[in-house]
Amino acid sequence: MKQRKSLAKTVMGITLAGLLAMTFTGVSFAGEKFGLKDIPTIKNKTPIHISVFGGLAVAEKLMPIHMKAFSEKTGVPVTYETLIMSSIYPKMNVELLAGTGAYDAIIVEASTTNEWAMYLWPLKELAKKYEPGGVAALDEYMAGFDETMVRTCSDRKGVLYGVPYWNYQMFTAYRQDVFENPTEMADFKKKYGYDLAAPKTRQQLYDQGEFFTRNKGDLLKGEPLKENIYGLGLMAGRFEINDEFSSLVWGAGGHWANVVRDKNGDPKELVITKKDKQILKEAIIYYKSLLKFASPGCLTGHWDFTTPQFVEGKCMIIPFLYASLDSWTGSVKDKIPGAKMALSLPLGGQPYIGNFHTAVAKASKNPEATYWLIKYFGSFDCQTEIHEGGLSAVRRDVLDNPKYKSPDWWEIAGRRGEANSAGFKAQQPYVNDYLHFNSVAMGKIYEMQIVELHEAAIGEVTPDEAVKRITEQTIKMQKKFGELPIREEK
Repeated sequence: MKQRKSLAKTVMGITLAGLLAMTFTGVSFAGEKFGLKDIPTIKNKTPIHISVFGGLAVAEKLMPIHMKAFSEKTGVPVTYETLIMSSIYPKMNVELLAGTGAYDAIIVEASTTNEWAMYLWPLKELAKKYEPGGVAALDEYMAGFDETMVRTCSDRKGVLYGVPYWNYQMFTAYRQDVFENPTEMADFKKKYGYDLAAPKTRQQLYDQGEFFTRNKGDLLKGEPLKENIYGLGLMAGRFEINDEFSSLVWGAGGHWANVVRDKNGDPKELVITKKDKQILKEAIIYYKSLLKFASPGCLTGHWDFTTPQFVEGKCMIIPFLYASLDSWTGSVKDKIPGAKMALSLPLGGQPYIGNFHTAVAKASKNPEATYWLIKYFGSFDCQTEIHEGGLSAVRRDVLDNPKYKSPDWWEIAGRRGEANSAGFKAQQPYVNDYLHFNSVAMGKIYEMQIVELHEAAIGEVTPDEAVKRITEQTIKMQKKFGELPIREEK
Protein backbone atom coordinates (compact mmCIF):
# COMPACT_ATOMS: atom_id res chain seq x y z
CA MET A 1 0.00 0.00 0.00
CA LYS A 2 2.41 4.77 -1.49
CA GLN A 3 5.93 5.73 -1.65
CA ARG A 4 5.24 7.54 1.54
CA LYS A 5 3.62 4.64 3.21
CA SER A 6 6.48 3.30 5.25
CA LEU A 7 6.59 0.35 2.88
CA ALA A 8 3.25 -0.63 4.22
CA LYS A 9 1.30 -1.74 1.35
CA THR A 10 4.32 -2.71 -0.01
CA VAL A 11 6.54 -5.15 1.43
CA MET A 12 7.81 -7.98 3.28
CA GLY A 13 11.52 -7.12 3.12
CA ILE A 14 13.69 -9.77 4.77
CA THR A 15 10.64 -11.62 5.92
CA LEU A 16 10.44 -13.19 2.49
CA ALA A 17 13.84 -14.77 2.78
CA GLY A 18 12.34 -18.21 2.98
CA LEU A 19 10.13 -17.70 -0.03
CA LEU A 20 12.94 -16.26 -2.07
CA ALA A 21 14.89 -19.47 -1.65
CA MET A 22 12.33 -21.20 -3.81
CA THR A 23 12.82 -21.75 -7.53
CA PHE A 24 10.59 -19.42 -9.52
CA THR A 25 8.83 -21.11 -12.38
CA GLY A 26 6.31 -20.05 -14.93
CA VAL A 27 3.33 -22.17 -15.88
CA SER A 28 2.97 -24.44 -18.82
CA PHE A 29 0.86 -22.11 -20.91
CA ALA A 30 3.16 -19.10 -20.51
CA GLY A 31 4.54 -19.60 -23.97
CA GLU A 32 1.31 -18.32 -25.49
CA LYS A 33 1.80 -14.94 -23.87
CA PHE A 34 4.10 -12.00 -24.47
CA GLY A 35 7.64 -12.61 -23.29
CA LEU A 36 11.28 -11.99 -24.11
CA LYS A 37 10.95 -13.86 -27.38
CA ASP A 38 8.47 -11.28 -28.64
CA ILE A 39 10.66 -8.21 -28.16
CA PRO A 40 11.77 -7.05 -31.61
CA THR A 41 15.26 -5.89 -32.52
CA ILE A 42 15.97 -2.60 -30.78
CA LYS A 43 18.16 -0.35 -32.90
CA ASN A 44 18.90 2.20 -30.18
CA LYS A 45 21.49 0.60 -27.88
CA THR A 46 21.84 3.61 -25.59
CA PRO A 47 22.03 2.32 -21.99
CA ILE A 48 18.95 2.88 -19.85
CA HIS A 49 18.77 3.54 -16.13
CA ILE A 50 15.91 2.75 -13.76
CA SER A 51 15.16 2.64 -10.07
CA VAL A 52 14.43 -0.54 -8.10
CA PHE A 53 12.10 -0.83 -5.10
CA GLY A 54 14.33 -0.80 -2.05
CA GLY A 55 13.12 -2.83 0.95
CA LEU A 56 11.05 -5.13 -1.22
CA ALA A 57 12.96 -8.39 -1.11
CA VAL A 58 11.06 -9.84 -4.05
CA ALA A 59 11.47 -6.78 -6.25
CA GLU A 60 15.10 -6.27 -5.23
CA LYS A 61 15.86 -9.85 -6.22
CA LEU A 62 13.77 -10.19 -9.35
CA MET A 63 14.01 -6.81 -11.08
CA PRO A 64 17.81 -7.12 -11.62
CA ILE A 65 17.33 -10.69 -12.85
CA HIS A 66 14.71 -9.53 -15.33
CA MET A 67 16.86 -6.58 -16.41
CA LYS A 68 19.78 -8.92 -17.08
CA ALA A 69 17.58 -11.20 -19.18
CA PHE A 70 16.33 -8.17 -21.09
CA SER A 71 19.87 -6.94 -21.79
CA GLU A 72 21.00 -10.34 -22.97
CA LYS A 73 18.04 -10.50 -25.34
CA THR A 74 18.25 -6.95 -26.72
CA GLY A 75 21.87 -5.88 -26.30
CA VAL A 76 20.72 -2.77 -24.41
CA PRO A 77 22.62 -2.24 -21.14
CA VAL A 78 20.39 -1.60 -18.13
CA THR A 79 21.66 -0.10 -14.90
CA TYR A 80 19.67 0.58 -11.78
CA GLU A 81 19.58 2.39 -8.46
CA THR A 82 17.84 1.05 -5.41
CA LEU A 83 15.52 3.58 -3.77
CA ILE A 84 13.62 3.07 -0.56
CA MET A 85 9.92 3.81 -0.87
CA SER A 86 10.01 6.97 1.22
CA SER A 87 12.52 8.54 -1.17
CA ILE A 88 10.83 7.72 -4.48
CA TYR A 89 8.23 10.48 -4.41
CA PRO A 90 10.50 13.43 -3.48
CA LYS A 91 13.40 12.25 -5.63
CA MET A 92 11.32 11.61 -8.73
CA ASN A 93 9.52 14.91 -8.28
CA VAL A 94 12.85 16.72 -8.51
CA GLU A 95 14.17 14.61 -11.38
CA LEU A 96 11.01 14.92 -13.44
CA LEU A 97 10.59 18.64 -12.84
CA ALA A 98 14.20 19.29 -13.79
CA GLY A 99 14.01 17.04 -16.82
CA THR A 100 17.41 15.55 -16.02
CA GLY A 101 16.78 12.30 -17.87
CA ALA A 102 18.56 10.51 -15.03
CA TYR A 103 15.92 7.79 -15.08
CA ASP A 104 14.47 6.25 -18.19
CA ALA A 105 11.88 4.13 -16.39
CA ILE A 106 10.00 5.78 -13.54
CA ILE A 107 8.31 4.00 -10.63
CA VAL A 108 4.87 5.58 -10.24
CA GLU A 109 2.47 5.10 -7.35
CA ALA A 110 -1.16 5.18 -8.49
CA SER A 111 -2.06 8.38 -6.63
CA THR A 112 0.69 10.33 -8.44
CA THR A 113 -0.15 9.26 -12.00
CA ASN A 114 -2.05 12.48 -12.67
CA GLU A 115 0.66 14.60 -11.05
CA TRP A 116 3.45 13.13 -13.14
CA ALA A 117 1.57 12.52 -16.40
CA MET A 118 3.04 15.58 -18.13
CA TYR A 119 6.53 14.13 -17.68
CA LEU A 120 5.69 10.66 -18.98
CA TRP A 121 5.09 9.16 -22.40
CA PRO A 122 1.53 8.02 -23.12
CA LEU A 123 2.06 4.36 -23.86
CA LYS A 124 -0.10 4.34 -26.96
CA GLU A 125 2.14 6.98 -28.53
CA LEU A 126 5.12 4.72 -27.96
CA ALA A 127 3.19 1.72 -29.27
CA LYS A 128 2.54 3.57 -32.52
CA LYS A 129 6.29 4.08 -32.93
CA TYR A 130 7.74 0.83 -31.65
CA GLU A 131 5.13 -1.94 -31.70
CA PRO A 132 5.10 -4.03 -34.90
CA GLY A 133 1.36 -4.48 -34.28
CA GLY A 134 0.80 -0.87 -33.24
CA VAL A 135 -1.74 0.17 -30.61
CA ALA A 136 -3.76 -3.02 -31.18
CA ALA A 137 -0.81 -5.06 -29.92
CA LEU A 138 -0.57 -2.94 -26.78
CA ASP A 139 -4.31 -3.26 -26.19
CA GLU A 140 -4.09 -7.04 -26.50
CA TYR A 141 -1.21 -7.09 -24.02
CA MET A 142 -3.00 -4.86 -21.50
CA ALA A 143 -6.09 -7.09 -21.64
CA GLY A 144 -4.24 -9.51 -19.38
CA PHE A 145 -4.34 -6.97 -16.56
CA ASP A 146 -7.34 -6.33 -14.40
CA GLU A 147 -9.39 -3.37 -15.64
CA THR A 148 -9.17 -1.75 -12.21
CA MET A 149 -5.38 -1.84 -12.29
CA VAL A 150 -5.26 -0.38 -15.78
CA ARG A 151 -7.44 2.49 -14.58
CA THR A 152 -5.02 3.33 -11.78
CA CYS A 153 -2.17 3.54 -14.32
CA SER A 154 -4.11 6.10 -16.33
CA ASP A 155 -4.84 9.77 -15.81
CA ARG A 156 -8.32 11.10 -15.08
CA LYS A 157 -9.09 11.23 -18.81
CA GLY A 158 -8.19 7.58 -19.29
CA VAL A 159 -4.80 8.07 -20.97
CA LEU A 160 -2.54 5.10 -20.13
CA TYR A 161 0.93 5.97 -18.84
CA GLY A 162 2.24 2.90 -17.10
CA VAL A 163 2.34 -0.88 -16.97
CA PRO A 164 1.21 -2.26 -13.59
CA TYR A 165 3.99 -3.96 -11.67
CA TRP A 166 2.44 -4.96 -8.33
CA ASN A 167 -0.62 -3.93 -6.39
CA TYR A 168 -1.71 -3.25 -2.87
CA GLN A 169 -5.17 -3.88 -1.53
CA MET A 170 -6.37 -3.93 2.06
CA PHE A 171 -8.22 -6.94 3.38
CA THR A 172 -9.21 -8.26 6.78
CA ALA A 173 -6.87 -10.94 8.11
CA TYR A 174 -8.09 -13.12 10.95
CA ARG A 175 -7.18 -16.29 12.84
CA GLN A 176 -9.29 -18.84 11.03
CA ASP A 177 -8.44 -21.57 13.53
CA VAL A 178 -9.77 -19.42 16.39
CA PHE A 179 -12.89 -18.36 14.48
CA GLU A 180 -13.67 -22.02 13.78
CA ASN A 181 -12.94 -23.28 17.29
CA PRO A 182 -16.19 -24.77 18.72
CA THR A 183 -15.66 -23.26 22.18
CA GLU A 184 -14.92 -19.79 20.83
CA MET A 185 -17.86 -20.01 18.45
CA ALA A 186 -20.25 -21.03 21.21
CA ASP A 187 -18.99 -18.41 23.66
CA PHE A 188 -19.24 -15.66 21.06
CA LYS A 189 -22.77 -16.57 20.02
CA LYS A 190 -23.86 -16.78 23.65
CA LYS A 191 -22.51 -13.29 24.34
CA TYR A 192 -23.48 -11.47 21.13
CA GLY A 193 -26.36 -13.48 19.73
CA TYR A 194 -24.96 -14.21 16.27
CA ASP A 195 -22.40 -16.52 14.68
CA LEU A 196 -18.69 -15.79 14.75
CA ALA A 197 -17.48 -15.16 11.19
CA ALA A 198 -15.29 -12.79 9.21
CA PRO A 199 -16.54 -9.28 10.12
CA LYS A 200 -18.66 -7.55 7.51
CA THR A 201 -20.06 -4.66 9.55
CA ARG A 202 -18.59 -2.16 11.97
CA GLN A 203 -20.59 -3.61 14.84
CA GLN A 204 -19.29 -7.10 14.11
CA LEU A 205 -15.69 -5.93 14.06
CA TYR A 206 -16.21 -3.98 17.28
CA ASP A 207 -17.77 -7.01 18.99
CA GLN A 208 -14.95 -9.27 17.83
CA GLY A 209 -12.29 -6.81 18.94
CA GLU A 210 -13.91 -6.74 22.38
CA PHE A 211 -14.39 -10.51 22.53
CA PHE A 212 -10.79 -11.40 21.70
CA THR A 213 -9.13 -8.79 23.92
CA ARG A 214 -8.06 -10.94 26.89
CA ASN A 215 -5.75 -10.92 29.85
CA LYS A 216 -2.98 -13.27 30.86
CA GLY A 217 -4.53 -16.42 32.31
CA ASP A 218 -7.76 -16.13 30.31
CA LEU A 219 -8.56 -19.01 27.99
CA LEU A 220 -8.16 -19.05 24.21
CA LYS A 221 -9.24 -22.25 22.47
CA GLY A 222 -9.42 -23.78 25.96
CA GLU A 223 -5.80 -22.99 26.84
CA PRO A 224 -4.65 -20.34 29.36
CA LEU A 225 -2.89 -17.35 27.84
CA LYS A 226 0.69 -16.66 28.86
CA GLU A 227 0.29 -12.93 28.19
CA ASN A 228 -2.33 -10.31 27.37
CA ILE A 229 -3.68 -10.38 23.84
CA TYR A 230 -5.62 -7.88 21.77
CA GLY A 231 -8.57 -8.41 19.53
CA LEU A 232 -7.30 -6.07 16.83
CA GLY A 233 -4.07 -5.08 15.16
CA LEU A 234 -4.15 -1.48 13.92
CA MET A 235 -1.60 0.74 12.17
CA ALA A 236 -2.53 4.07 13.77
CA GLY A 237 0.84 5.68 13.23
CA ARG A 238 1.32 8.16 10.42
CA PHE A 239 1.24 6.76 6.87
CA GLU A 240 -0.85 3.59 7.02
CA ILE A 241 -3.61 5.26 9.03
CA ASN A 242 -4.64 7.05 5.85
CA ASP A 243 -5.10 3.76 4.05
CA GLU A 244 -7.15 2.33 6.91
CA PHE A 245 -9.39 5.39 6.79
CA SER A 246 -9.74 5.21 3.02
CA SER A 247 -11.03 1.64 3.44
CA LEU A 248 -13.52 2.85 6.07
CA VAL A 249 -14.64 5.85 4.01
CA TRP A 250 -14.86 3.98 0.71
CA GLY A 251 -16.56 1.01 2.34
CA ALA A 252 -19.26 3.34 3.70
CA GLY A 253 -19.92 4.79 0.24
CA GLY A 254 -18.00 7.99 0.94
CA HIS A 255 -15.34 9.97 -0.86
CA TRP A 256 -12.57 12.33 0.09
CA ALA A 257 -14.15 14.40 -2.67
CA ASN A 258 -16.74 13.42 -5.27
CA VAL A 259 -15.73 13.48 -8.93
CA VAL A 260 -18.43 15.18 -10.99
CA ARG A 261 -18.34 14.40 -14.72
CA ASP A 262 -19.69 16.16 -17.77
CA LYS A 263 -21.98 14.63 -20.39
CA ASN A 264 -18.96 13.09 -22.11
CA GLY A 265 -17.84 11.39 -18.93
CA ASP A 266 -14.85 13.66 -18.36
CA PRO A 267 -14.22 15.02 -14.84
CA LYS A 268 -15.32 18.66 -14.56
CA GLU A 269 -15.18 19.39 -10.82
CA LEU A 270 -14.70 17.98 -7.33
CA VAL A 271 -17.28 18.34 -4.57
CA ILE A 272 -16.89 17.56 -0.87
CA THR A 273 -20.46 16.80 0.10
CA LYS A 274 -22.25 16.91 3.45
CA LYS A 275 -22.54 13.14 3.21
CA ASP A 276 -18.78 12.78 2.70
CA LYS A 277 -18.04 14.91 5.74
CA GLN A 278 -20.50 12.96 7.88
CA ILE A 279 -19.04 9.63 6.75
CA LEU A 280 -15.54 10.85 7.61
CA LYS A 281 -16.66 12.06 11.03
CA GLU A 282 -18.31 8.74 11.77
CA ALA A 283 -15.20 6.90 10.56
CA ILE A 284 -13.02 8.89 12.96
CA ILE A 285 -15.35 8.22 15.89
CA TYR A 286 -15.53 4.52 15.03
CA TYR A 287 -11.79 4.16 14.52
CA LYS A 288 -11.10 5.73 17.91
CA SER A 289 -13.55 3.28 19.49
CA LEU A 290 -11.46 0.38 18.15
CA LEU A 291 -8.22 1.59 19.69
CA LYS A 292 -9.08 0.16 23.11
CA PHE A 293 -8.92 -3.31 21.56
CA ALA A 294 -5.47 -2.77 20.05
CA SER A 295 -2.01 -2.53 21.54
CA PRO A 296 -1.22 1.01 22.76
CA GLY A 297 1.89 0.84 20.60
CA CYS A 298 -0.30 0.98 17.51
CA LEU A 299 -0.52 4.79 17.81
CA THR A 300 3.02 4.93 16.45
CA GLY A 301 2.92 1.58 14.68
CA HIS A 302 3.09 0.65 11.04
CA TRP A 303 2.81 -2.63 9.15
CA ASP A 304 6.06 -3.88 10.70
CA PHE A 305 4.55 -3.42 14.16
CA THR A 306 1.18 -4.97 13.50
CA THR A 307 2.03 -8.03 11.44
CA PRO A 308 4.50 -9.48 14.01
CA GLN A 309 1.75 -9.16 16.62
CA PHE A 310 -0.46 -11.39 14.51
CA VAL A 311 2.32 -13.87 13.78
CA GLU A 312 3.15 -14.11 17.48
CA GLY A 313 -0.49 -14.61 18.49
CA LYS A 314 -0.82 -11.23 20.21
CA CYS A 315 -3.83 -10.14 18.13
CA MET A 316 -6.57 -12.09 16.40
CA ILE A 317 -7.71 -9.73 13.64
CA ILE A 318 -5.99 -7.19 11.42
CA PRO A 319 -8.95 -5.27 9.96
CA PHE A 320 -6.82 -3.61 7.30
CA LEU A 321 -3.97 -5.75 6.00
CA TYR A 322 -2.17 -5.28 2.72
CA ALA A 323 -2.56 -8.49 0.77
CA SER A 324 1.12 -8.38 -0.15
CA LEU A 325 1.88 -9.13 3.50
CA ASP A 326 -0.19 -12.30 3.63
CA SER A 327 2.76 -14.67 3.23
CA TRP A 328 4.42 -13.14 6.25
CA THR A 329 1.23 -12.95 8.29
CA GLY A 330 0.32 -16.47 7.25
CA SER A 331 3.56 -17.69 8.87
CA VAL A 332 1.59 -17.69 12.13
CA LYS A 333 1.12 -21.39 11.34
CA ASP A 334 4.89 -21.85 11.77
CA LYS A 335 4.93 -20.04 15.11
CA ILE A 336 1.80 -21.38 16.79
CA PRO A 337 0.75 -25.04 16.49
CA GLY A 338 -2.61 -25.34 14.75
CA ALA A 339 -2.79 -21.65 13.84
CA LYS A 340 -4.21 -20.65 10.47
CA MET A 341 -5.11 -17.32 8.90
CA ALA A 342 -7.68 -16.28 6.34
CA LEU A 343 -8.39 -13.16 4.29
CA SER A 344 -11.75 -11.53 3.65
CA LEU A 345 -12.94 -8.29 2.09
CA PRO A 346 -12.78 -5.41 4.58
CA LEU A 347 -15.78 -3.62 6.09
CA GLY A 348 -18.13 -2.46 3.36
CA GLY A 349 -16.49 -4.76 0.84
CA GLN A 350 -14.41 -2.04 -0.86
CA PRO A 351 -10.70 -2.33 -0.07
CA TYR A 352 -8.22 0.47 -0.31
CA ILE A 353 -6.64 -0.20 -3.67
CA GLY A 354 -3.83 0.92 -5.92
CA ASN A 355 -0.59 -0.16 -7.49
CA PHE A 356 2.95 0.70 -8.36
CA HIS A 357 3.58 0.80 -12.09
CA THR A 358 6.53 1.53 -14.35
CA ALA A 359 6.41 4.30 -16.93
CA VAL A 360 8.68 5.84 -19.57
CA ALA A 361 10.03 9.31 -18.82
CA LYS A 362 9.76 11.86 -21.62
CA ALA A 363 13.35 12.79 -20.83
CA SER A 364 14.49 9.22 -21.47
CA LYS A 365 17.47 8.89 -23.78
CA ASN A 366 16.12 5.60 -25.10
CA PRO A 367 12.32 5.47 -24.91
CA GLU A 368 12.23 2.54 -27.33
CA ALA A 369 14.19 0.17 -25.11
CA THR A 370 12.49 1.49 -21.98
CA TYR A 371 9.07 0.79 -23.46
CA TRP A 372 9.97 -2.84 -24.08
CA LEU A 373 11.58 -3.20 -20.66
CA ILE A 374 8.50 -2.08 -18.72
CA LYS A 375 6.36 -4.24 -20.95
CA TYR A 376 8.58 -7.19 -20.08
CA PHE A 377 8.26 -6.39 -16.35
CA GLY A 378 4.50 -6.76 -16.75
CA SER A 379 4.71 -9.99 -18.74
CA PHE A 380 3.03 -13.18 -17.61
CA ASP A 381 6.38 -14.80 -16.79
CA CYS A 382 7.68 -11.90 -14.69
CA GLN A 383 4.36 -11.42 -12.94
CA THR A 384 4.18 -15.12 -12.11
CA GLU A 385 7.57 -14.93 -10.43
CA ILE A 386 6.57 -11.79 -8.53
CA HIS A 387 3.35 -13.39 -7.31
CA GLU A 388 4.97 -16.63 -6.28
CA GLY A 389 7.66 -14.64 -4.50
CA GLY A 390 5.17 -12.94 -2.21
CA LEU A 391 4.07 -9.69 -3.83
CA SER A 392 0.64 -9.28 -5.40
CA ALA A 393 0.61 -9.66 -9.15
CA VAL A 394 -1.51 -7.38 -11.28
CA ARG A 395 -2.36 -9.73 -14.11
CA ARG A 396 -5.67 -11.53 -13.84
CA ASP A 397 -4.31 -14.45 -15.81
CA VAL A 398 -1.70 -14.87 -13.07
CA LEU A 399 -4.00 -14.32 -10.09
CA ASP A 400 -6.57 -16.77 -11.46
CA ASN A 401 -4.10 -19.52 -12.37
CA PRO A 402 -5.86 -22.77 -11.36
CA LYS A 403 -2.67 -24.26 -9.94
CA TYR A 404 -2.83 -21.82 -7.02
CA LYS A 405 -5.99 -23.53 -5.79
CA SER A 406 -3.96 -26.61 -4.88
CA PRO A 407 -2.86 -27.15 -1.24
CA ASP A 408 0.78 -26.87 -2.28
CA TRP A 409 0.30 -23.37 -3.66
CA TRP A 410 -2.56 -21.97 -1.57
CA GLU A 411 -0.41 -20.50 1.20
CA ILE A 412 2.22 -19.23 -1.25
CA ALA A 413 0.03 -17.58 -3.85
CA GLY A 414 -3.56 -18.86 -3.91
CA ARG A 415 -5.02 -17.04 -0.91
CA ARG A 416 -3.51 -13.73 -2.00
CA GLY A 417 -4.59 -14.22 -5.60
CA GLU A 418 -8.17 -15.04 -4.64
CA ALA A 419 -8.35 -12.04 -2.33
CA ASN A 420 -7.00 -9.65 -4.94
CA SER A 421 -9.38 -10.92 -7.59
CA ALA A 422 -12.28 -10.36 -5.19
CA GLY A 423 -11.02 -6.87 -4.39
CA PHE A 424 -10.71 -5.94 -8.06
CA LYS A 425 -14.26 -7.10 -8.67
CA ALA A 426 -15.58 -5.14 -5.69
CA GLN A 427 -13.85 -1.91 -6.63
CA GLN A 428 -14.22 -1.98 -10.39
CA PRO A 429 -17.55 -0.04 -10.47
CA TYR A 430 -16.21 2.66 -8.15
CA VAL A 431 -12.49 3.17 -8.71
CA ASN A 432 -13.00 5.67 -11.53
CA ASP A 433 -14.72 8.09 -9.16
CA TYR A 434 -12.18 8.25 -6.35
CA LEU A 435 -10.29 11.50 -5.81
CA HIS A 436 -7.25 9.28 -5.37
CA PHE A 437 -7.04 8.66 -9.12
CA ASN A 438 -8.34 11.96 -10.47
CA SER A 439 -6.33 14.77 -8.88
CA VAL A 440 -2.94 16.18 -9.80
CA ALA A 441 -2.72 17.31 -6.18
CA MET A 442 -3.42 13.90 -4.62
CA GLY A 443 0.17 13.21 -3.56
CA LYS A 444 0.20 16.39 -1.50
CA ILE A 445 -3.34 15.83 -0.21
CA TYR A 446 -2.33 12.37 0.93
CA GLU A 447 0.59 13.76 2.91
CA MET A 448 -1.75 16.19 4.63
CA GLN A 449 -4.33 13.51 5.40
CA ILE A 450 -1.91 11.24 7.24
CA VAL A 451 -1.00 14.07 9.61
CA GLU A 452 -4.57 15.18 10.28
CA LEU A 453 -5.95 11.66 10.72
CA HIS A 454 -3.18 10.77 13.13
CA GLU A 455 -3.90 13.90 15.14
CA ALA A 456 -7.54 12.86 15.32
CA ALA A 457 -6.65 9.31 16.36
CA ILE A 458 -4.45 10.41 19.27
CA GLY A 459 -7.03 12.94 20.42
CA GLU A 460 -5.19 16.14 19.55
CA VAL A 461 -8.27 17.35 17.67
CA THR A 462 -11.95 16.42 17.86
CA PRO A 463 -13.63 14.52 15.01
CA ASP A 464 -15.45 17.72 13.99
CA GLU A 465 -12.20 19.69 13.99
CA ALA A 466 -10.44 16.99 11.99
CA VAL A 467 -13.16 16.95 9.32
CA LYS A 468 -13.08 20.74 9.11
CA ARG A 469 -9.29 20.87 8.79
CA ILE A 470 -9.11 18.06 6.21
CA THR A 471 -11.88 19.67 4.17
CA GLU A 472 -10.28 23.11 4.23
CA GLN A 473 -6.82 21.84 3.37
CA THR A 474 -8.06 19.54 0.61
CA ILE A 475 -9.76 22.51 -1.02
CA LYS A 476 -6.70 24.72 -0.54
CA MET A 477 -4.31 22.17 -2.02
CA GLN A 478 -6.59 21.26 -4.90
CA LYS A 479 -7.01 24.93 -5.83
CA LYS A 480 -3.28 25.54 -5.66
CA PHE A 481 -1.92 22.37 -7.27
CA GLY A 482 -4.85 20.65 -8.97
CA GLU A 483 -6.47 21.21 -12.33
CA LEU A 484 -10.09 20.55 -11.48
CA PRO A 485 -12.16 23.13 -9.58
CA ILE A 486 -13.33 22.08 -6.13
CA ARG A 487 -16.08 23.21 -3.77
CA GLU A 488 -17.63 22.26 -0.47
CA GLU A 489 -21.32 21.53 -0.22
CA LYS A 490 -22.73 23.71 2.55
